[in-house]
Amino acid sequence: MAEEKEYLSVPGHVPVKEAAAMLGVSEDRILDYIEDGRLPSHKVNGRHMISLQAIKSFRRQAHGRQRKQAVPWRIYRAGAKIYGLQIAIQAVSSKREELQARLQQVAKEQQHLFKGTMLRHVFACDDNPDNLIIELIWKDTELTDEADLQRELEAFKAAFAEVLDWETARYRRLQALIHT
Repeated sequence: MAEEKEYLSVPGHVPVKEAAAMLGVSEDRILDYIEDGRLPSHKVNGRHMISLQAIKSFRRQAHGRQRKQAVPWRIYRAGAKIYGLQIAIQAVSSKREELQARLQQVAKEQQHLFKGTMLRHVFACDDNPDNLIIELIWKDTELTDEADLQRELEAFKAAFAEVLDWETARYRRLQALIHT
């Protein structure tokens, strides 16, 4: 056990287990990254040690096919339109972890899908992560009726009542002029 502690104390480096925890992946995935040459490591007493700098600068590869060119701007030919609802809202600063946990639950359990939406985003602003933008996007051919939308919004508000300040929320209805 004393040998393990000495091994873990290499300045500026962490073992595979810690690297996995830091990057939120399995130890096997870290070993795959090392084997592929994507995550440099040094062997110390037969074990991989990864520099903190390498972990900090590590970027996962995008899932799926990577685009080689930018997606072109378009206008729907059949006269279809794209509508959006944008909600600017403040997160409760002291409940950021609870907010993140609820957002993860929504994704995991596929809750609050807002019938007919083609895109849904919850953005945090870079300059202040408590400033959020919620965007819902519909094609007019799949746009839900107003009563259904209000019911779904009320259910969403109730689910996030303790972590988002709905009293200060600002709503904007949008129509796309062009899109990708």
